[in-house]
Amino acid sequence: MKFRALLSLCTAGFLTACASTEPAQDLSDYDPIEPVNRVVHGVNGAVDFMLLYPAAMWYRDIAPEPVKTSVKSFVRNLNEPLNSLNAFLQGDPEQGAASLQRFVMNSTLGLFGLNDIAADFGIPYRREDFGQTLAHYGIGGGPYIVLPLLGPSNLRDGIGIGVDYVANPLTWGAENSDTVDTLYLGSIGVSALHARYSTINQLNELQKSSIDYYAALRSLYRQQRNTMIRNGAPAPLPTAGDESASFDFDDAVEAASE
Repeated sequence: MKFRALLSLCTAGFLTACASTEPAQDLSDYDPIEPVNRVVHGVNGAVDFMLLYPAAMWYRDIAPEPVKTSVKSFVRNLNEPLNSLNAFLQGDPEQGAASLQRFVMNSTLGLFGLNDIAADFGIPYRREDFGQTLAHYGIGGGPYIVLPLLGPSNLRDGIGIGVDYVANPLTWGAENSDTVDTLYLGSIGVSALHARYSTINQLNELQKSSIDYYAALRSLYRQQRNTMIRNGAPAPLPTAGDESASFDFDDAVEAASE
């Protein structure tokens, strides 16, 4: 009986999400596998302490600012094909064309993305991924998940990471070319280094100020993902009796267990 209730709720939730015109906003830190997540969080922390954090500190203190700026531009340019694809999937052809234009301009005039020429022409960068695309159509985040090495995520965004990986031209290009394979592996390393460098101060302050760093990081992830889904726009105020609101995973689980 509970299984049929859960199945019907999931079906209703999926249909509601697909019909929704409002992006899904995750309002709670739903974490049903917290013990497992904390173990993965601890392992990730150990890897970070031994490898990523020292490398990011060295990069911060040694690399000249022009080098950091070029690395930032290069990493962003690698994301542009996926940014463009996901913008089109979200029904935003203007942004999709802008991301594609950025990729062409920066890959050519910008010397393989080392210079953000497109920004100088008034075309700003905007990150889009498949997790955001799913959220755009009302798909809620679902349970919180800590991924090995990748860190905080949730069920929706974890699926999004997998889809983006398969859709990335470098992924399938690496299977057919040793040169592309080397570029792909190098891009992963550079992206990880830049990402860790970019969050040094924020994560250090969070770790110092929080009693439970794991819980604080979980909440920070949810807040930042909501901001990305809204593309930086202010959070909408809840409307009483709004039947078009996105499907709430927590409510479905609670209802199905009754």
